[in-house]
Amino acid sequence: MVNGIRWEVVPPDAAARDWDGFVSSFEDRHIRQSHAWGRLKTGVWTPAHAGVFNGPTPLAAALILERRLPLGAASLLWINGGPMYRKRHARGQDLSALHDFLEGVKERARSRGRAIIRLNFDGAMDAEAQLVVRAAGFARPLSPLGTGLTYRADLTRPLEEIRTGFEKNWRNQLSRAEKAGAVIEFGRSPELLRRYQPLHDALCVRKGLHGQRLSVADLERMSDILGESILFFVVSAGGEDGCGGAVWMLGDRAWFALSSANEHGLRHNLPNAMFWQVMKRLKEQGVGVFDFTGIDPAGNPGVFNFKRGLGLPPVENLGEWQWATSPWLARAIDAAIFARRDSLQ
Repeated sequence: MVNGIRWEVVPPDAAARDWDGFVSSFEDRHIRQSHAWGRLKTGVWTPAHAGVFNGPTPLAAALILERRLPLGAASLLWINGGPMYRKRHARGQDLSALHDFLEGVKERARSRGRAIIRLNFDGAMDAEAQLVVRAAGFARPLSPLGTGLTYRADLTRPLEEIRTGFEKNWRNQLSRAEKAGAVIEFGRSPELLRRYQPLHDALCVRKGLHGQRLSVADLERMSDILGESILFFVVSAGGEDGCGGAVWMLGDRAWFALSSANEHGLRHNLPNAMFWQVMKRLKEQGVGVFDFTGIDPAGNPGVFNFKRGLGLPPVENLGEWQWATSPWLARAIDAAIFARRDSLQ
């Protein structure tokens, strides 16, 4: 590092005080890079907050989650929703800060012995950044957790314009849900979490996502730690719950965090009402960009077709990359992550 630019791990007390301010300064910020997210993951993971700084200003940064893999085979350093970086900053430098950050993370991984780093950038695809990541020795994983594709809604537009942009069939389903008397309830109360939990649990069982099952206690812990950064909701019709979920919020950004529906909900098109009412609520709260958290046309065509009805252009993120201390370790970890990929969410 030169000219006062340095790679460093932020001490825990300073991270508790300053980290979210650092995160909010990046255009590609994500809730999974927040200080609260590190607290949420503490136990299974050990969080570290690191960045490349020019004086007090972060030029690239990330919440790094670390854990030892079974039998002590290797250490896994997991950066989900990052690293965050600036394409250019006040001194006119380009992507050197991203390069310096990646080199710093690699040194940290080497200090652990056998180790692998997984990255999952949330920012849109950037050819220059991709070259920097490749030059640092990172490659696309053989077992990615997602496609890197998503839809993002611009909630600064008028509501009528947003609704008109839905595909005709999607709008018709929304109208049917409204005629069925769809009612949505927002909040973080224990009662609402108890209503949502069986919807979520049934979906995980149905789709084999056993690593993503959540108890009421899990939901309460999530609500306690994330606080106002998470909002739960349940939609009912005829006095029966049919779907529900949660969104994460960070400043003027929001992401779909959880979403599930049962047969009653699907029969009455309640997910359409849920998506629309959530968009309205977020717009009222000043959210400008709402990310629908991934699409998988081949692996999950039902959800993809539903989200496609929103009439939004797909966005490709810079997405997932990995680096390991040896090629054989990368292959072995790829296989292990493929078997347990739902535990890395």
